[in-house]
Amino acid sequence: MSHVLALITHDAALVRCELDRVRAGLPPEPGSVVGVGGWQDGQVVQQRHGADALGAEAWEAPDSEVVMLASRLLGVGQTVENGAQPFRFRQWLFAAAGTLEKPEQVRERLWEELPEFLQHAVQGSTWEEAAFARFLAELRAMGRMEDAQLEAPLAAARLAECARAVDQVSGAVGVTTRPGFALVASNGKVVVATRRGGQSLSYLLLEGQAECARHALTAHSPEGDALVRDHRRRRSVAVASVNAEGWVPLPEGATLAVDRRLAVTIK
Repeated sequence: MSHVLALITHDAALVRCELDRVRAGLPPEPGSVVGVGGWQDGQVVQQRHGADALGAEAWEAPDSEVVMLASRLLGVGQTVENGAQPFRFRQWLFAAAGTLEKPEQVRERLWEELPEFLQHAVQGSTWEEAAFARFLAELRAMGRMEDAQLEAPLAAARLAECARAVDQVSGAVGVTTRPGFALVASNGKVVVATRRGGQSLSYLLLEGQAECARHALTAHSPEGDALVRDHRRRRSVAVASVNAEGWVPLPEGATLAVDRRLAVTIK
């Protein structure tokens, strides 16, 4: 099994405070490895953690307006270095949740349909990496793969096309039941996500509040304190492969887009 969380916030300095607010709804999967990704000074930064790290250091993400955490159980022959999500290509990070029947055959068929330069970019043996490359191919076909001004709804529409391709390929290789999975991607400016089948995917709007255990702020902290003001102004959107209390579940087949102003679009 694999799980993914992406969080976009307007204040990179408070991103770990925001992760603390959603952490309780995301219990670790025993034995999972965890990958963490973010963007600092325009560059992707990544961390990888061994089994059972989701309850500790994995939440100490870098200062970044967007962070992505993904956990998964490694397959035979996989290591933390080559198997941990999120996967990266240039400025994009990508992770998937859920499981597929015949994943090797799905991966091979998706790989065969990629442009040659993206075939070379898929180094691993997972269907998730091949799906990531298919998403990039959708963006490249529009000439927008490296466009920092790419609109969130447009990126989400391309991710939905990628999900449909995974559906179609699964059927083509003989899978008789509809696969259940979720895909999440970000270039550090926008966050997009989509779900298919029975895999959960939900989002959560986080409004500002003064209380913060990380900074020892309580309801009685002085209102004039700069940290209190910053915490009251903070706003974030989280999306995760969970169905937890307080989170808003996305309908089956729905796609979510969050832009840099934290405007949420669901189709």
